[in-house]
Amino acid sequence: MPESLNLASFFFLVGVSYLTSAITAALGIGGGITLLAIMANLLPIPAVIPVHGVVQLGSNLGRASLLRRHVDTRLLLWFALGSLLGSVLGGYLAVNLTGQWLRVAMGAFILYSAWLPAVKLASGRRALVGIATVTSFAGMVVGGVAPFIFAVIKDWFDDRKALVGTLAAMVSLQQGLKMLLFGFLGFTFTPWLMLIALMIATGYLGTLTGRIFLERAPARVVQPILKVVLTVMGLRLLYLGIWG
Repeated sequence: MPESLNLASFFFLVGVSYLTSAITAALGIGGGITLLAIMANLLPIPAVIPVHGVVQLGSNLGRASLLRRHVDTRLLLWFALGSLLGSVLGGYLAVNLTGQWLRVAMGAFILYSAWLPAVKLASGRRALVGIATVTSFAGMVVGGVAPFIFAVIKDWFDDRKALVGTLAAMVSLQQGLKMLLFGFLGFTFTPWLMLIALMIATGYLGTLTGRIFLERAPARVVQPILKVVLTVMGLRLLYLGIWG
């Protein structure tokens, strides 16, 4: 277990990974940014984006594998081109920002995600490379940009499984690039491997049981709770970044 993380926080994060993956599987979106907000308040700030990225990679790979027959591979190829460029540019910015500014950036992004709708960065499939570049760049600094990708592609699919599967594959691609680049830029994943492995495992279980979760706690109940959690976590990060 990492020295900077106590036992209670360790197992709390393992449990939260299950819950947030179930939320994403049930609602299509929302779990990743909620997990980011909680991790940003418990982990050392330089570790938040890399560790969150690997956990989300495992969670989204599980979701994409379950829905692999529904993934639009043509869109995924174009998305890969922009993701590579954006990840490289964003990675160099991320490692040069201080912990104070990273907290401010993540806090502001989390509050935006809680209270404002994700803006469509562009329209049409031809803009997919640009969308991937912008979201990959932002993802290296503030993390959970899946809501922006979701806002762009949600109207392109009539089938819910195709939407969720393709989104999961796109996010997996971005998180995979993120893991490789942070490793190349000097982040050491070794102390975090046990936490990452357990969070991926519980996240996969959450993906499998997401439908049950939705039936017992419908979206109109879950979304206000998520908004409260995101608001509290985002405000705390802003406070720590500005006055902490």
